Amino acid sequence: MAATAPPQVGVPVSKAALDASWGGAASSYKKAIAVMVDKYDWGAAYTAQDLVDLYGYTIEEATLFKSALAEVPALRDQLQALEFIPKTWGA
Repeated sequence: MAATAPPQVGVPVSKAALDASWGGAASSYKKAIAVMVDKYDWGAAYTAQDLVDLYGYTIEEATLFKSALAEVPALRDQLQALEFIPKTWGA
């Protein structure tokens, strides 16, 4: 018995639309993590106080930035551990 698609409301769903939407989201995820890893690598050389002194952050902003950077290795490792999503983000 062939599968029947549920009723569609609004824009019809197609294979091409699903592939484009998923591929775009997967590619954006990969690119976002790459930017975060670059900032993590850059930020390793600076303390929160350096960010205050050199870039005009408040200490609260600099502390938040450094704390956010500390979470990047987990995101990088998660991305590297994925098996199927990387196959969908294209070249």
